[in-house]
Amino acid sequence: MIEDPDKTSESSVEIARNRYLDILHKFTLRQSSLARLEDIVWNIAKTAIAELGFEDCVVYLLADDGMVLKQVAAHGPKNPAAREIFNEITIPVGQGIVGHVAQTGEVERIDDARLDPRYIEDDDFRLSELAVPISHEGRIIGVLDSEHHAANFFTDEDVRLFTTIASLASTRIDTALAMGRLEKTVAHLEEARNALEVQAEQLREARVAAEAASVAKTHFLANMSHEIRTPMTAIVGFADLLAKGTTNPQQQEQWRGQLTQNARYLQDLIGNVLDMSVAEAGEVSLDFETLPLLTTVSEAVESFRVRADGKNLRLETRVNGLLPEVIVIDRIRFKQIIANLVSNALKYTEMGGVTITVSAEIQDSKTLLRLAVGDTGIGIDPVQLENLFLPFSRVHNTRQMAGIEGTGLGLALSRQIAQTLHGDIEVASTHGMGSLFTLSLPVEVPSGTGWSEKNQGHATSQKATEDRMKAAASDAHPLRDLRVLVCEDSAPIAALLEVVLDAAGANVICCTNGVEGVHCFQEQIDSGRPPDLILMDMQMPIMDGYEATGRMKALRQDIPVVALTAFARAEDVDRCLAAGCDYYLTKPIQVHTFTKELRSIYEELRA
Repeated sequence: MIEDPDKTSESSVEIARNRYLDILHKFTLRQSSLARLEDIVWNIAKTAIAELGFEDCVVYLLADDGMVLKQVAAHGPKNPAAREIFNEITIPVGQGIVGHVAQTGEVERIDDARLDPRYIEDDDFRLSELAVPISHEGRIIGVLDSEHHAANFFTDEDVRLFTTIASLASTRIDTALAMGRLEKTVAHLEEARNALEVQAEQLREARVAAEAASVAKTHFLANMSHEIRTPMTAIVGFADLLAKGTTNPQQQEQWRGQLTQNARYLQDLIGNVLDMSVAEAGEVSLDFETLPLLTTVSEAVESFRVRADGKNLRLETRVNGLLPEVIVIDRIRFKQIIANLVSNALKYTEMGGVTITVSAEIQDSKTLLRLAVGDTGIGIDPVQLENLFLPFSRVHNTRQMAGIEGTGLGLALSRQIAQTLHGDIEVASTHGMGSLFTLSLPVEVPSGTGWSEKNQGHATSQKATEDRMKAAASDAHPLRDLRVLVCEDSAPIAALLEVVLDAAGANVICCTNGVEGVHCFQEQIDSGRPPDLILMDMQMPIMDGYEATGRMKALRQDIPVVALTAFARAEDVDRCLAAGCDYYLTKPIQVHTFTKELRSIYEELRA
């Protein structure tokens, strides 16, 4: 029996169509279960196109900006393994055959790419290309593209088949894209929410900090008001009494003593407040120098001898083990810590005494210096120890012990300075029995320095005091015959300086502003009797000290100018030195040491 060729051909077409329909049916079922964009596009390439028998296929989707097409899935040589795309490329909308389809929404079937200049070669050159748009509700969202090495490969049936696949997948792709955009939006919103929560927490913390700062400010002002008004009341009161006069010399001496005591207390208070603000801002300036260790400690301790004797308390310095003869440290800051610790110990001790024990040990390349200040005073309640180093914290019962003065700044400031020097202060205390404050500082010891064990007890310290008194008595006029030009706009301070300098043997001329000072300086030079030393206030009317110093230095560079100012920050020092000052001193002056310090500065500068 001979088969009819027409019937055989029709049968083959029917089989092929049934196969296509079966593949499309399976493709549609698979697509319905997919939600992730990656799964959807790879299902198009690896399932539909591959099972239909085409050798190459690439799925393009528009980028978020709508300007370029990105390859997101492939079948054939572009897909070497799993879900990978070989040499992934992008095509701008409007360029190439794929770009043209994305721009126009029209199907493109190229029978011979050699004849179409729009053709863009990807992984290989192929003669036939079929590109159909993937659109949803009139919007182009991508392109389904297939190529073949043979010319005239794609048929009208292929066009319909590809168009059907693109149409079936478009809704799923658009939904997945929308979900992706939604997820990104949700993620952005979540990030924004988290950022807002962080900002809200920061605002809450800032509000709490602001409230705490307000409370601290109120507490600070209340403390300062009390601590300033108390000595000021005594100063003003006793000054008035002295102004009115009395025939009782003993009473006059008592009043003068009270005036001096309260003035020094006020000076220390203001100094501590200023030092504390500088320390908390991390602006403590350090000036390291080589100092004799035991002598420096003794000087700091012995300045409290009168106070200790006045309370009938023992005050002694001891050495525990070998000590370096000299160390490198900031003299002022070191003595300031010792003074605060000793002052604090004497303040809270009524019976017994205060013992300062010095020891040292080598740790690595540094020497760890320890200075322990022990007292037999009232001690500290254990629950109050954590507040001991807080500014304005006074851990004793201020009602029962109201007579004990202080702002609570000394220990806080001392620890700040110690930490600036890379050390610390620790405390051990038994309530009712006394306290032990231990300063630990890493210090540099110059090479070749000797180590010795010398006990610095009361007798030795007392002898050091006597030696200093003898030295002072032998040099009662440290500025004898020196000509000193003083530029100071404050009449009371100028009067004080004139009295102090005159008593030290100096010949003093005072000027009230920079212009007057420069004029007087010029006259002294012209007369052949220039000043030996100039004391310069930096803040004056008409012409300030900075300009006056510059003009004087232009006239005579060799005459030393010492800045004497109430400005005490590190940048103030730098500004004075930059203006031409040779040295820097801060107000208020210490009357009993000021002239000797000037003599030392003069000799150093003229050396």
